[in-house]
Amino acid sequence: MQCRIQFHPDNFERFEWCQLDETNGEVIESGVSNTDELASVCADNAKTLIFIAQQNILLTSPVLPPKANKQQLNAIAFNIEELLAEDIEDCFFAALAQQPDHTVPVAVINREEMDVWMKLLIRNHINARFVLPQIYLCPWTTDEDLLATICPVEGGYLIRTGQHDGVFCQKAILNQIVTLLDKNKSPKQNRVVIYGEQVLADFESSNLVLDHQSSIDLLARTIDISSCINLKQKDYQSSHQWLSLLKSWRWTMVTMILLAVVFSAGMLLDGWKKERLYAGILNQQAAVINQYLPDLTVGDQPKKQLIKVLSESRGGEGNVGFLDLLHEYSKLKAEFREIKTLKIQYQKSSLVVSLETGDLNLMESFRDRLGKSQFPAQIENVNINPDKTTGRLVMRGQ
Repeated sequence: MQCRIQFHPDNFERFEWCQLDETNGEVIESGVSNTDELASVCADNAKTLIFIAQQNILLTSPVLPPKANKQQLNAIAFNIEELLAEDIEDCFFAALAQQPDHTVPVAVINREEMDVWMKLLIRNHINARFVLPQIYLCPWTTDEDLLATICPVEGGYLIRTGQHDGVFCQKAILNQIVTLLDKNKSPKQNRVVIYGEQVLADFESSNLVLDHQSSIDLLARTIDISSCINLKQKDYQSSHQWLSLLKSWRWTMVTMILLAVVFSAGMLLDGWKKERLYAGILNQQAAVINQYLPDLTVGDQPKKQLIKVLSESRGGEGNVGFLDLLHEYSKLKAEFREIKTLKIQYQKSSLVVSLETGDLNLMESFRDRLGKSQFPAQIENVNINPDKTTGRLVMRGQ
């Protein structure tokens, strides 16, 4: 079941409503109620449509270049700025996609007025996905000779002049509006469709063909929602409030961004200087190592190669020293990069290494690997915690 609600301009105390069967479009129930009955009227409806009085909404269709890009569409407000009687920032804009004739249908409403409607719905727990201009209640066809359709509503008339164009006017200025439309029409447009007897009594134009139709229930007629401008298409409540918040804090945010940029630039400069310093130290180390390893090629590990050369040079002495043990430890540790070396000591012909890892199984695997060492080695003082395991490797010279 579908519920439709039509608010009257400048009157939040009552509203018109009807409930429709979505399968056949028949009216199940309708009436006029006070605002405090809003929640109960729409309580059991799958879809709720809200129609806002047309005198509160400006409808227009500016022409943009073919296949307008996103920036042009986002700047649509500035294309119609001269039509607005207030500041752009005080208005909310809702638009459809660009049409085949290059126009972009736009609906504009004052933000404060839109807030009133939305707060009223929220207060009554009405989750309406469609908030539409009242002009869509007035029928429209795409006949080439059709200039306008006129429908009586409370306080005046709806004059629809296109698929997404139209205005509300009071009875006193009906003929002036139609005369103005007649002056700006195309040669083929000479027919005005009038719904209800009341319009004929106020209509005086003799230059147009009047097509009189019987009165219709505007709120209950069939409407193609997909082709209407939905004022809630951009999630009105959240979007405009975030925009206002950003505007109020924009200078603070700009200052913070500038400070962040300056800080980041300083960090990058400091990192670049350190990198150059470290690169110089590494180059100096490489120059020293190259004195002992003249045949060193790219990809070799110079420190391990140096330890190996020194170990081999001392092999004839028959005495195992620090470098021999360190070289052996390096070979064993190469397969277990996840185990951290916290501290290395050499005392009483023994290499003592403090180890740490987050995986107990990894420590046990390393312990098994020590069995292949050419020197006696074992892990002592293993301490097991939930997040890490520590131990002390002792490797003795033979």
